Amino acid sequence: MSQAQQIKVSDKAEALVENLKENKVIGRKEIKIKVYHIGSPTPSRADIRKAISSFIGAKEDLVVIRKINTGYGAGISEATIHVYSEKDVLSKFEPAHLVNRGNKAKTQGEASG
Repeated sequence: MSQAQQIKVSDKAEALVENLKENKVIGRKEIKIKVYHIGSPTPSRADIRKAISSFIGAKEDLVVIRKINTGYGAGISEATIHVYSEKDVLSKFEPAHLVNRGNKAKTQGEASG
């Protein structure tokens, strides 16, 4: 088994890729990561999306974070992420609320700033 690949999520958080599977039928990559953020809050979806998109080499709008689970006080989170090859495929399989989740903070910040 090869070593887990490490991804820098933010200054205080790093992630290890536990499972990377390519689903060729659907046209997406399915990724499970473990994020280590001991002593700091759970990284935002935007931070994780940005780190995964640079790791995979895909556009940020094709990355969907399905879920992030953090144990109480643990400082370790598990995330499930889908990276699509095309926007059309993404819109067929992912619910709109998941696609838009994490983008609201960005649009509110732009409107007020």
